[in-house]
Amino acid sequence: MRCSLGVLVWLLASSALAAEAESNSGSVAVAVHATEDGSTTGDAPGADDAFGRAAAVLRRYQTALGRQQAGRTGYRSRNKTYRDVSGAFPAFARPFMRGAQQLIAGLLGLVDQGSAYNRRTPTGPPPQSVQEAVASVRELAARGHGEAQLELAMTELYGRYGVTVDPKAAFERCQRLAEASGDAAAQYMLGIFYATGMGGVEQQNSLALLYTTLAAMQGHTAAEATLAFKHLSGIGVPVSCDKALGYYQTVARKAIQHYLAGPPLGRQMPEYRVRLADDNGGTYGVKTGPYSLHKAIDRQAFGDLLQYHQQNAREGDLKSCITLVDLYYHGHRFGAANFSTALRYVRTMQDRLFTARGELRPGLAAGEAGMAAQAAGMLGIMHLRGEGTAVDTAAAQRWLTIGARLDHAQSLNALGVMYQEGLGVAANAERAIQLFKRAAEQRHLGGLANYGLAMLDTSPAAAHESLKKAAEGGHLLAHYHLAELYAGMASSETQCRMAVASYKFVAENGDWLHSPMPEAAAAYHRGDLDAATVDYIRAAEMGYGAGQQNAALLLEAAAKRVGAAEGPEAWPLFGSRQAHVWQTLAYWTRAANQNMPDARAKQGDYYYHGWGVERSAEQAAAAYTLAAEADANGLAMWSLGWMHENGIGVKRDFHLAKRWYDKSIEANQDGRLANHISLARLAVKYLWAWASGEDVGDAPLFFAPEPEPHEEYDYGDDGDDDAVGHAAADGDDGAAADAHAGQLRPARQAPGGDWEQDPAAADADDFGMGGEEDAGDGDGDETLSGNIFFVVLLLAAGGMFLPFR
Repeated sequence: MRCSLGVLVWLLASSALAAEAESNSGSVAVAVHATEDGSTTGDAPGADDAFGRAAAVLRRYQTALGRQQAGRTGYRSRNKTYRDVSGAFPAFARPFMRGAQQLIAGLLGLVDQGSAYNRRTPTGPPPQSVQEAVASVRELAARGHGEAQLELAMTELYGRYGVTVDPKAAFERCQRLAEASGDAAAQYMLGIFYATGMGGVEQQNSLALLYTTLAAMQGHTAAEATLAFKHLSGIGVPVSCDKALGYYQTVARKAIQHYLAGPPLGRQMPEYRVRLADDNGGTYGVKTGPYSLHKAIDRQAFGDLLQYHQQNAREGDLKSCITLVDLYYHGHRFGAANFSTALRYVRTMQDRLFTARGELRPGLAAGEAGMAAQAAGMLGIMHLRGEGTAVDTAAAQRWLTIGARLDHAQSLNALGVMYQEGLGVAANAERAIQLFKRAAEQRHLGGLANYGLAMLDTSPAAAHESLKKAAEGGHLLAHYHLAELYAGMASSETQCRMAVASYKFVAENGDWLHSPMPEAAAAYHRGDLDAATVDYIRAAEMGYGAGQQNAALLLEAAAKRVGAAEGPEAWPLFGSRQAHVWQTLAYWTRAANQNMPDARAKQGDYYYHGWGVERSAEQAAAAYTLAAEADANGLAMWSLGWMHENGIGVKRDFHLAKRWYDKSIEANQDGRLANHISLARLAVKYLWAWASGEDVGDAPLFFAPEPEPHEEYDYGDDGDDDAVGHAAADGDDGAAADAHAGQLRPARQAPGGDWEQDPAAADADDFGMGGEEDAGDGDGDETLSGNIFFVVLLLAAGGMFLPFR
C-alpha cells in the first residue's frame, strides 16, 4: 500500500512537472523556423534571440525538475563503500568470505533500489516544449552558433533533457568550438577532458595545461582556480608557490569584490561543502573512526527534529524559536535559507519578550534576557540587509541599539558597521571602533575582523592579531586581508604558502561565481549521479578537498555497480575500467593530501589490493602509517597490525602487531570486538611460532609492559612522508603533491584549506545525532585480566586460524 501510494505521488508530480514546463515555454520551434530565410546564421542577432528562448525553456524545465526532486532522501547503499575484510581470514576461507560480502552488498542494493523509486528522475521523455527546445539548440549549433554549441556539449556531457550521456561527443563539440572561436568555456572544458581522460580521451597534462591557461588568460575564473591548484600541488607542472599565489590572488579578489557588493556585512556565504560519505555515517560507515558518526545523517531524522521544534515554537518555547531562526536564516544540509520563515519566528520571540513599544518586558529571567538580545540583533540585521523585509535603517538602528545595550556581540558589530559607513546615522569612526572592540572582546568573528581592519594604520600588531583570530574562526574578509599582508612580504616559501593558504580559503569559500559544488549537490539529491559525478570531478580539479572525496566516492560506487564488465559501453565516463579506477585513486590521493577523513586509508586499500595501480604492500603500509599517525584512523591501525602480524609489506613483528591492535581499540571503541578477535588470532600465531622455534622477540607478548611512547619502528625508506610520493596517481608530475603530504596539517587545524566547519559534525549537533567521541577517551591500559581474556578467547578461535597463511 505504501509503495503504491508513493508511485501515485511520483506520477502526479511528473505530470505537474510536464504541465509547468509546457505552460512556461511557448513555441520555440516557431522562433527558430522564422530565422530560416537565411538572414539569421551563426551568431547573428536573430540566432541569439532564438537561442535565448530555447535556453529559457530548458532552464525552467531544469529548475522545475530540481523542485520536484527536492526534499527526498538520498541514495545510500548505492554509494556506500564496503571494506574488503576477506584478507583477515586464512587463505582457504577468503573466497567464501569475499563471496558472502558481495552477496550481502547485493542484497542491500536490492533493498535500496526497491525503496528509491521516489528519488528517480522521470524515466519518460521530457515535455514536447523541451524536446523542441533541444531540437532548436541542435539546429543553431549546426549553423555554428557558439552558445548553442556549448549548451549542446554540456547537454551531451550531463545527459540533460532526455539526451543520452555522450562525453566523447561533448569533447568533440568543445574542441570544434575552441578551435573556431577560442571560447573560454570550451577551452576550460577541454582542459578538464585532457586532465581526466573523460570520454575516453587520452590523458595529456601538456594539453590540459595549455587549454586551461588559454581560458584563464581570458579571465575564466574556474580555469584560474584550476591552474592555481595545479601549481600548488605539482599536478602536471612543477610545484610553484609563486604561480599558485598569482592565480589564487586573482580568484580571491573577484570573490571579495562580489562579497562586498552585497548588502551591509557582506553577502550570505555559499552553502557549506557537503561530504557525501556522511550520508552513510562516514567513508567506511558509522562508528568506524574518529571522523565517522554514530548515526548516518538523513532527511527523515532532520524532518522529525524540525517538526519537534516547530511544535514547541507554536507553544511558545523560545529555545525552539532560536533553533528555527538559525536553521532558516543560514540554511542547512537539506534546504536553502528562507528569510521570511526566519523572520516569522523572530517575530514570535519579539511578541513574547518585548512590549508593543519595543521595550523589554519587565521581570524577564537572565536566560530570557539573552534570548531577547539575540532576537533584537536578528531583527536589526534583517532590517539592515533587507532580508525577509524591506530595508529600514531606522528600525535596524533601534533594534541593534537594544541588542548592544544587552551586550550582544552580533548587534555590536552590525551597529558598528552602520556608524562606520554612515547607514541611516551620521558616520562616526570612533564610535564604530568602540563597538567593534566590544564585539571583538567577545571573540565575535565579524567584530574581530572589523576591529583589526580599523586598527591597521594605527596599531598594526594589534590589527594583525585580531585578523588572525578572525581567520582562525573562518571569517572570509579576515582571511583575505591576511593574505594581502602575507603576499606583500612573501619573500620566503613559508610566507608565500601562508598567503596561498588564505587566498585559497577565500577562493573556495567565497565561490558564488565559479563553483560547481552547488550543481553537484543538487544533481546528487535528485538522483542524477552521472551529472553529480561530472560536477564533482570539475570541483576536484579546482582543488576542493570535499569535491575530490565526493568524486572518488561516486566513481568507486559506479565501479562497484558495473562489476566485472569491460568495454566503453560499461565505462562511458572514461572509456575503460583501468582509466576509471586510476582516476578514482587519483582523487583519493589528492583528498588524502588535503587531509580529508579516511582518504589516506582508502589510498592504502587501493595499493594493497592493486586497484587501478600495481599492487604494492609497501606503499599500502606507508599510506596506512600516515593515516594512523596523522589522522588517528582506527581502520588503518588495524590494517598495520594485520600486516605486521603476517609480515606483509613490513617486517613480521608480533609485538608491533599487538601494539597497533591496542591503538586501534583506543582510537575506535566501537571496533573492540574485531580487535579482540584479531588479538586472539595473534596469540595463536605467536604461540605457534614460539613452539616452532621462530624468533618472536625477547619479551612475552601479552604480559609485557606497555611500550614507551617514544619507541618507534623503522619502516625503512618507504615509511616516511616521501614514500607516499610514490603513491601519486596524478601523472608523471603528480608525486610532488604527495611529497608535501607531511607538510599539511589535518583538516580540522588547517588555517587555509577548504574546510571551514565540519558539516557532518555541525549537522549532527543540530539534529541531535552527536558525532564520534574523541578518540582515546578510554584508558586503553592492558591489564592482566584483559590479557587472560585473550588467552581464553584464542582457545575458542584457535581451530579456525591454525592454517595461518
